[in-house]
Amino acid sequence: MNNHSFWVRAHLLWNTDLRPNAGNMNGIKKPSEDMFAAAIAAFENQRGLIFSIEWRRFPWSHGPEVERALVGPSYLGNVAIGLKDGWSWSYQDQSGRWKYVQRDRLDILVEAVIWDRAGFKPPLPSRSAYRQIRGTR
Repeated sequence: MNNHSFWVRAHLLWNTDLRPNAGNMNGIKKPSEDMFAAAIAAFENQRGLIFSIEWRRFPWSHGPEVERALVGPSYLGNVAIGLKDGWSWSYQDQSGRWKYVQRDRLDILVEAVIWDRAGFKPPLPSRSAYRQIRGTR
């Protein structure tokens, strides 16, 4: 077992919800029911990309609330992918527009994020900002 497999399994165990619920008589939530774990596995299995889970604010978050987000590698510009209203995955493309993919379509999510974000290059600072820092004209 490689090091990454260990961390994926640790994540699945850590995020297993032990609270009783109506759909499961023994009160243990199956790891497959966690959409974030499924998305991490999809990115790893389809493209070999490692994503992490962090707490982030999204436009649909209210007030000081934060939500779980998948955060991608720097190759993808550290893209943050959120689960909006529990129905669709959402992320920003390189131009800042929000894109949405149905929650159950992880294969489309992986391909769309790669297509929109691969080879991300942050914008270069303007020369005028450089001159202001250096004090030259």
